[in-house]
Amino acid sequence: MLEDLDIEQIRGRMLYDSGGNPAVEAEVILENGAHGRATVSVFNEADGEEEADVISEWLAEAILFENAADQENIDRLLMQQFDKKGRGRAGVSALSMAAARAAGAGLGLPLYRYLGGTSAPAMPVPVMSMIDGGDCVKGIDFKEIMIVPLKRGSFAEGLRMGTEIYQTLKRILSINGYDTSVGESGGFAADMKSSEESLHYIMDAVRLSGYDPDSDVSAAIYGNADNLYVKEDGIYRFDKESLKNGIPVHRDQKDMISYYLRLADGFPLGIVMNGLYKNDPDDRNRMYQMLKHRLLMVSDDFFASNGVEVQLKKAGTVTGALNMVCAAKKMGSKVIFSNSDNETEEVFLGDMAAAVGADYIKCGAPCRGENTAKYNELLRIEEFYGQRH
Repeated sequence: MLEDLDIEQIRGRMLYDSGGNPAVEAEVILENGAHGRATVSVFNEADGEEEADVISEWLAEAILFENAADQENIDRLLMQQFDKKGRGRAGVSALSMAAARAAGAGLGLPLYRYLGGTSAPAMPVPVMSMIDGGDCVKGIDFKEIMIVPLKRGSFAEGLRMGTEIYQTLKRILSINGYDTSVGESGGFAADMKSSEESLHYIMDAVRLSGYDPDSDVSAAIYGNADNLYVKEDGIYRFDKESLKNGIPVHRDQKDMISYYLRLADGFPLGIVMNGLYKNDPDDRNRMYQMLKHRLLMVSDDFFASNGVEVQLKKAGTVTGALNMVCAAKKMGSKVIFSNSDNETEEVFLGDMAAAVGADYIKCGAPCRGENTAKYNELLRIEEFYGQRH
């Protein structure tokens, strides 16, 4: 049973992600009968049925009868096919994960153990969305404002803290007349006047939940600055803030750095993700030099940052994600595993975060199944490992 790990069958099927958009699932069956499945959204990339056919046809041809436990070889062959055809990225990602899950099953190992080896799983700190915005019709201009539990003895305790604060925030917003419908990440899409107002409400929720905002939690901002930046004008447009305040709110590069500095001075801000336009190296480096001792500045391109965001879909393959983690650790950067913009209930992210010792995991609010699935998987891993040691 623990031998014969060659891939015998591959299937692709179309499913749906949390937004009702196409997703693709890959299923890998090994010679010894073990199998693994993995799902990836294909929104804005391809038709779901087409992507499923890609898996079942020419991606399958690349790795049939290969040893599923040789992950680097599997991923190399998949990427060769992708480079040759120029399409099928979601299929490559799903198939890479499914092969890893099948290999773990074939060896009788839980996925986190198969990916991480004999070392104990290191539980990441949850980074949970509280207020959503960005592309949402409502909400704030920043994509997310989040909280990070600091004083916690376990992943379960940190998740419980975040969930309590989230539920308290919901009550506070409702009492103050705000809509408590949620955005794409599960945070509340409340029509606040500014990010400062959002942070004030979040800190009130922290206090009313019985925690100290100066020591128990910190705040985090996902700026998604590329969506705010208008290249031809050289400014960041805060259109929602402008509308609610009745005056145009436009910030240039210098203003943006000053803005983050002001937020860090006024609130327990600990993390800024994608805070400036990606193709603005001078100002990104300037902000990094000014704030690197105060904030964790996170990007997915390793430049002017002390934290690296890893998304499985962007990494392309399991090997690609592992290589990003290795490179980040060599640089002394923190690693934050993150949901993609469009997600399914796939829990691979949680297993990998525990396996590689990621510092943080960002899966949205403790709300919506595609988010809580990852958090719940980490609860299982923590409990399972604790019972065995």
